[in-house]
Amino acid sequence: MGLKRNGLVGVLVLVVAMIFLTSASYAGDLPKIKLKVAQAMMPKESLTHKLIVEMCQNVTKRTGGKVTWRIFGPEIGDWTELERMTMKGAVDMQFNAWDTSLDQRWNAAYLPFLVSTWAEARKVYAPNGLFDKLGNKWAAKVGLYYMGTWLNNLGSLGLKGKPIITPEEAKGVKIRCPPMDIFKCYVEKMGFTTVTIPWAETPTAISTGVADGWVGSGAVYMYNLFRDVAKTMVVTYDFGEMWSVSFCLKKWKKLPEQYKKIIQEETNKTILKHLNLVEAEEMEYQEKLRRHGWTVVNMAKDHPKELEVWRTRARQCWDLYTPVLGEKAMNELKRMVGM
Repeated sequence: MGLKRNGLVGVLVLVVAMIFLTSASYAGDLPKIKLKVAQAMMPKESLTHKLIVEMCQNVTKRTGGKVTWRIFGPEIGDWTELERMTMKGAVDMQFNAWDTSLDQRWNAAYLPFLVSTWAEARKVYAPNGLFDKLGNKWAAKVGLYYMGTWLNNLGSLGLKGKPIITPEEAKGVKIRCPPMDIFKCYVEKMGFTTVTIPWAETPTAISTGVADGWVGSGAVYMYNLFRDVAKTMVVTYDFGEMWSVSFCLKKWKKLPEQYKKIIQEETNKTILKHLNLVEAEEMEYQEKLRRHGWTVVNMAKDHPKELEVWRTRARQCWDLYTPVLGEKAMNELKRMVGM
């Protein structure tokens, strides 16, 4: 009996040893690689940047130190430049907005007043939702592998001067827009005059009077970039600052499958964590603006009728993009937000 038991223990030890050696040998065959990941706009103390760092650390840990990262923030260049750098492989992975000049269909991501509340935002931009499905179909066209939808924030109206809440008050007020037709369309529908200015130049444009205000940011940007050159935030949530997490397609295809699995899993975790925390970050920074002396006007709470006028006018721009986006996808978006 003792011999049989000893024999069985020996076999089990041998099997475990073989599994360990096989796994170790297999792991040893995987290459060491250093990847570059970037986001072009958020300050390094932001939730977005901190979560990117956390994601990279988790990937490195799970690959036994074989996948390491060089992490870039706003110093790498404007967001449109980052998009092209990732397409070409100069950067491997990006957390970034979509440049609609590359594919007009991505105007769908910036349709005005797509959502009105944070609860709606968590539904519309959820993992495995409509934007994930669209991204999976469209990203390859420009040489990117779509990893997930990232709601960076909900954007509002920033102003150098006093609050503006009606189209009549907006007349003649110059508002900076991103270089996308959808923004020009809806900001003009709200009654403003539009000027197209690169994001990196916008704080200077506000301080010098080239523009009187801007769209394209939430309170985090306003506090970090504009707090000393402007003084008013009008909380409109006029657009969802939807980014994608995407990878250079050519480089993604060359990664070992084990690395792909780990990177995608950690990306999914990070996306969901950010979606659940971003509202709290926005509220925190709105309060920071107040403490800095800003006027923060909550349109939904204090001026709901005026907000509805802006929302109704701005949503007229949706119809311009039905032929671009496709009627099926547009109807799905409208259904999701009760239109």
